[in-house]
Amino acid sequence: MVRKETLNTLPDLVDSGFGRPSPRHGLNLLYWFVTHCLHFSFNNEITVLCSPFRGDYGFRLFHNKEKILPVTNMRYYEVGNLNHYEAKDLPDYVRREYTGNLDDSNTDRIIICITRFSLESLYVTRHKDQWTFNPNQTFCISPELLKTISDVEKEDFLRQTTSRYITIPESTRHASMQDHQPSQNPCVKCCSRWRYCIAVFIPIIVLFVIVFLLIKYLK
Repeated sequence: MVRKETLNTLPDLVDSGFGRPSPRHGLNLLYWFVTHCLHFSFNNEITVLCSPFRGDYGFRLFHNKEKILPVTNMRYYEVGNLNHYEAKDLPDYVRREYTGNLDDSNTDRIIICITRFSLESLYVTRHKDQWTFNPNQTFCISPELLKTISDVEKEDFLRQTTSRYITIPESTRHASMQDHQPSQNPCVKCCSRWRYCIAVFIPIIVLFVIVFLLIKYLK
């Protein structure tokens, strides 16, 4: 199964759920890779500065056995496994919450596809279990989003991607207000009906009496 969804903005990244909640390290890993390992040229080419081929920072070949990514003749490389010895070279803010146990502190990965040192595509994903990745939580990161990440400070990036603002739709808000309106007292409803009846029938009765008196007087 190939996940085709592409994340183009920081809100898209937030909505994907990637790298959250703590102790997951995916957001810090992504920020480190974009700001440390990528160079953005004026002609929109993205160059990979570190060397996945040598295993820098724990990079390993990703064989795509589960077919969660498009099949291609180019090679995929993954990074983010904090168990690897070379991952010790990752900055402290990426490794800080790693426990060494089989938990969410080592579940996130970045997978890249490159030709020579030119970035063709970048994906983020997470493990479904110890051995397999979750195709429903595998996303492509667009070049535009990569550039956006490269232009913000780490604290701002983390603040924007770990905060969620909930907007209640207008229709839902009106429905909610109606649901929470106090129910009307049955006695009040009854009184209202009586007032209505009096207001309608008294003028009719008065008119009937006037007509009756006129007829009697004319006789």
